[in-house]
Amino acid sequence: MEHKDTRTQRAATRHKVLWAFVFLCALFSLTAVTGCSMSDDDEDETTERVRVGDRMPLFTVQMVDSDGTAGMFTTAQLTGETVIVLFNTSCSDCQRDLPLLNDYYLQHRNDKGFQMVAISREEGAESVAAYWAANGLVIPYSAQPDRRIYSLFASSIIPRIYFCGANGIVTHVFIEKFEAPKP
Repeated sequence: MEHKDTRTQRAATRHKVLWAFVFLCALFSLTAVTGCSMSDDDEDETTERVRVGDRMPLFTVQMVDSDGTAGMFTTAQLTGETVIVLFNTSCSDCQRDLPLLNDYYLQHRNDKGFQMVAISREEGAESVAAYWAANGLVIPYSAQPDRRIYSLFASSIIPRIYFCGANGIVTHVFIEKFEAPKP
């Protein structure tokens, strides 16, 4: 009788381990589909605050240019096509898209009026600078240790890429996956 109880206990343990594995796989799949969320907001409504056709929010940030020079970027003085990238270097979707965005920047940085700035969400300057150096990125960036700028655009999910013209009206929005806009 004791031998049968031991086999039953082992079977029950294997069953529990199997269900725990299935649960963890499902949880991992869910996080992989929802992008790099990390939302601390309890919003039931949409996380979008800026959509195509909206005016770009007004803000000014200190940025670091590709040569390490500090400067300022402001949406109050847009000069042409402008691209705002919201990211965090620990986000796998951001890691996938930052090289593509870097290529886009290299293709357009000499276009008249073109501006691009990558703004971190809750990530300091030291971490961003190290990631830029390790990955050969040259996009001007602004390291933001909080969500002050990010919260102007959304409450969750990165990367977020916003395009606008000199008039400040958003023309394209890419969430979780960048695709260069068609002219």
